[in-house]
Amino acid sequence: MASGGGGWSSLPADLLREVCAHWRASTLPVSACRPWVVAGRALQRGLVPIGDYSLRLPGGGAERMDAGLRRAPSGLRHCCGPSRGWLALADDARSPTRLALWEPLSGAEIPLPCLSPITRVSLSGDPLASPGWVAMASQLKGREGQKTLVCRRGDAAWTMLFEHGTSEIGSVVFHGGKVYYIDIMSNIVVCDLDADGASGAKCTQFFHVRTSVSMLCSCDKFHPERGVHLVACDGEVLLVVLRWGGHPSLAEIYKPEWKGNHQLGLGERVMDLGDHSLFVGRGDTFSLSAKEFPAIKRNCVYYADKNYKQQHWISVFHLEQPDVLEEIPYPEELKEDMTNWMPHSWFCSRRPFLTQQ
Repeated sequence: MASGGGGWSSLPADLLREVCAHWRASTLPVSACRPWVVAGRALQRGLVPIGDYSLRLPGGGAERMDAGLRRAPSGLRHCCGPSRGWLALADDARSPTRLALWEPLSGAEIPLPCLSPITRVSLSGDPLASPGWVAMASQLKGREGQKTLVCRRGDAAWTMLFEHGTSEIGSVVFHGGKVYYIDIMSNIVVCDLDADGASGAKCTQFFHVRTSVSMLCSCDKFHPERGVHLVACDGEVLLVVLRWGGHPSLAEIYKPEWKGNHQLGLGERVMDLGDHSLFVGRGDTFSLSAKEFPAIKRNCVYYADKNYKQQHWISVFHLEQPDVLEEIPYPEELKEDMTNWMPHSWFCSRRPFLTQQ
């Protein structure tokens, strides 16, 4: 600092916040950075679990974060989705005979009734902190569809939630005693987890939002959506619309208005997330505060897209610069790995951990 200046106290608050965030992130041990990317094999075909998995940093790099965690339960090699700091693991990707939840930091394991076939498992809460947690699983229906089932702790079997089914499920959100999920055709299913009945859960609403989303763009050119996702942030469920390049607004966020007769109003557009950022991809989505997670940038949408085929690792949409897209390149080190890792979804451990060097 030049002499005569006011020191750090003279810096604008916004600039000081950015400087402090970057300084804290740069001084963190790499293993303390959260969240992580759940990567899986890229060459799998059909609606199958992630399968062989690896936890890696969003910024790329060849280092595996799971190398410093406890060893996974014997025989459970295949991942059926990360959720609430847990991993759902199975003994086989296509015909499992054993299914369990595993918490990598404590090594806690909770067996679940096996479901075969199974695509993905999501949790309404942390099983170590939420006694009333519910698990939702997706299962293949036909060649390209998925139906959903639910299971509570202690249940001997899964109970059907929405047998009618949808296309491949994109993102899943638990909020306010309900589960919201959207498929790749922009169909949204809302299920009440506290409903009367034997399972205590039932599907209550179904919305199709593709038409509403496509009408957001009023220019003469066609700008296809890259993805439409749901995420909970600051006590609300938000709809996130991501587009390919060439559009003046690559990421738009709305507060949906849940109307009757299968009608969904896009509602108010969210222009600023404050200190929060959103993490979307396949499966569970969530929001994190840059104040609590200094390795991330505020007011952004982090997107894990398994369909990029070694072009990019993670895409970061900056809401303050709606026409700017930050693409984190696919790690050069991984291009030489015959496993062909691709980002599928996000994992945020229940707490930071430090590896023993």
